[in-house]
Amino acid sequence: MTEETPTTFQEMYDFFLAGITDDMFMELTAQDTSAMLEEILIAALPWFEFPVEKNLFNSIDKENKHFGVKLNVEEMMIIRQYMIVE
Repeated sequence: MTEETPTTFQEMYDFFLAGITDDMFMELTAQDTSAMLEEILIAALPWFEFPVEKNLFNSIDKENKHFGVKLNVEEMMIIRQYMIVE
């Protein structure tokens, strides 16, 4: 069995942006947008409690901008909801 490639922060940002209609991000530079999205993502992760076997907050690699695991669509939807709240 091969190990799946971990989900990148960029994949999560793209998923998040595809689900919102706020044009605020269109007015920012790419660098500012990325920094803001990372801040929102990191703030949202402690709220993620499902499933228990994936401790996303402790598995992230901020230097290389990816999770330690491959997220499925359901997990990405949950994180997106928490990002919207943040």
